[in-house]
Amino acid sequence: MALAVLGLVALAAVYVVATRPGEAGQAADAASGVIISTASLGDGGAMVTLVDVARQRMVMYVADAKRSRLKLLAARDISADWALVDFNNDPPLPKDIRARTEKTSETPRPPAAPAAEEKPGGATTP
Repeated sequence: MALAVLGLVALAAVYVVATRPGEAGQAADAASGVIISTASLGDGGAMVTLVDVARQRMVMYVADAKRSRLKLLAARDISADWALVDFNNDPPLPKDIRARTEKTSETPRPPAAPAAEEKPGGATTP
């Protein structure tokens, strides 16, 4: 598995260098390069996600060490995703939370109760 993930990371590095002329040998920065994320799976495999920031595209792979395989799961242009506000969310939605907090900030709060005063001998009065 480590070899498959390492191979995918090397492939991404070659891709970054090949698509960014004049920067051979330099690591890509997050603003214009490729972001690579890996996560171990319970079966000894790994999920590998690459995001091409400049092109706003994402690909996901599963590296299977048992069978020495690398499988492309999905490829997606994510540029339109940034326009979504609520999609596939469970309540409370962001707009509902915003409405609640705005309502709470507009509602006057009751005054705090006065602190009790202690008198000599241990008695207290409000």
